[in-house]
Amino acid sequence: MTTLKPDSLLTLPEAEAEALMNELPLAEQASVVLMTPWEMRQEIILLSQDSRALVQGLPVEELFWTVKAIGPQDAVHILNLANAEQLQFVFDLDWWHKAELRPEKIATWILLLFEIGEEAMALWLQWLMKKDETLLPAILRPFIRIYKRPDDMDIQEAKDKLPQFTLDNVYFVFFKKEALQPIWGRFLMKMLEVSPGLYRDVFETILWENESENVEKSLRLRHSRIGDWGLPDYYDALDIYAPLHGNHIRKVEIAYFEEEKGSDILLPAFVPTLYMGDYPVLRTAIEELSGTRVMERIVQEWAGAANKVLMVDEVDLDDPDALRNSLFKVAAFLNLGLEAAAKTEHRSPKDVLKSGTLEDIIRLANTMTRKLAAKAGSLVDSGRISKDFLHLPEAWADALKGLLLFKNPLLWDSALSKYRPFCDMAELIAMESFITTADEWICLMACILPQHENWAGEIPWASTNLGHPNELILPQALLTALAQKTLGGELTFYPAPAGKLNYLRSTWFPNSPTPSFSGEKKYSGPELPLETVKYCVEALQPVAEQAGLTRKRIDSIVKESLMTLYEEWRDLPADMPIDGRFVSSLIIDLEAD
Repeated sequence: MTTLKPDSLLTLPEAEAEALMNELPLAEQASVVLMTPWEMRQEIILLSQDSRALVQGLPVEELFWTVKAIGPQDAVHILNLANAEQLQFVFDLDWWHKAELRPEKIATWILLLFEIGEEAMALWLQWLMKKDETLLPAILRPFIRIYKRPDDMDIQEAKDKLPQFTLDNVYFVFFKKEALQPIWGRFLMKMLEVSPGLYRDVFETILWENESENVEKSLRLRHSRIGDWGLPDYYDALDIYAPLHGNHIRKVEIAYFEEEKGSDILLPAFVPTLYMGDYPVLRTAIEELSGTRVMERIVQEWAGAANKVLMVDEVDLDDPDALRNSLFKVAAFLNLGLEAAAKTEHRSPKDVLKSGTLEDIIRLANTMTRKLAAKAGSLVDSGRISKDFLHLPEAWADALKGLLLFKNPLLWDSALSKYRPFCDMAELIAMESFITTADEWICLMACILPQHENWAGEIPWASTNLGHPNELILPQALLTALAQKTLGGELTFYPAPAGKLNYLRSTWFPNSPTPSFSGEKKYSGPELPLETVKYCVEALQPVAEQAGLTRKRIDSIVKESLMTLYEEWRDLPADMPIDGRFVSSLIIDLEAD
């Protein structure tokens, strides 16, 4: 396989880049094209003296994604090199939304076809004559109305009574949108030039066949065509997200499984380089199988699974980033499913990938994430937290939203500040731990009065450091209840008096650091005094038992909560009055002493 890298090739002077490209055999040129990101492919293709063969050798999905990434207007050069069947694949995806045609898309592409070239238009019309007699009437109906001159009406009378546009004095055309008449008038002239019989048959169909029947026939043929290319319709694709019962991945028995590396089958470069992402389990398995015949099946199944995900997720085909993210989603699921299956079946990811059905590997990953979502959903269904995730820390709310508010569960990636698919077992384990932690907190706070549904009505919010009860989060409420207990009250959630904050600080953190003039901190004791932690744990013990939490778990919750307040106060001089307006870890009654 060639080591020529597309990004390096495009940095060279054009003549040198062309020379290097054309030194390669056509198969290796195709590999370079497939290694190239969609946005750069046209430049690479046009370096080749065999550019038409390269374009017509592209998988139809790859041509579609390339055109979308470049933008159809800017992809005229490679569209001019495509064959009619490839163009029709693009139209089949772009002209339909579920069972309905999209007139605005049709008009845009017809105009673009003329820019591509008269020959491309003619070849496409000739292809339709042989393959689909239903499509032209269906796409013309939104734009024109046909009148046929009766046999007993002379030409002059027809011109007086019927629409002005006619090419044969038999069929007269009314254009529903006057602004589009130049485009469609030119299209009709081309259709007549290619075949008078085609012209007549299209108009007769529009005149005499019911529109809904015409569109239904055209839709069926469209489904058949894209199905032949491996793109199922929405309902046939739904099984990609079906539960995998028993977590059992079916095995595929293929005779050439055991062939060693060194065969003449090369791993198509576009699989690992463009759509695999940074998923180490999947990448390692693919690299170990690279060059074996089994990769033919893997690539074929991978493409089929990706097509199903595109259809079911109803990805916006005009958005290259959405297309790319959908392909990365498939890779993420494969990475997660391979890792999980390898552990449960005690086999290497390579062996699982080699013999397992890829769709089942994806279903395993999806089943695992949906189980997490169901567990998170039970927290909301129980009523212990609100459906709008009020009073949860931002990270908790983001995580739950990812599991519950999307069509498919997603992970909130704080480093990227966006939602993305789960891709490995560590993420699932961490999310399950998070859900357990959130459940423990909710159970604990449900045992401290008043309960969260009464917070809005029982707390004098106008006199507190929070502007609105919706800003309150559970750790603040727990720490405030512990403050009330420490100040001699009951373990209840009620704002702590502003005048008691310095006393609370000296009680909870008696050895807190005092900043020196040089800015160095002097602190001799542990950051969280053991007596304070012990006192708070004891204070929570009765409600902890009600909530079913162990002392060890309560100890962890207390330390986590106290640390937020300690870090907030640690740099304040001991003799400085604490201003409750600027305290964020506790709810403060600013008017109480």
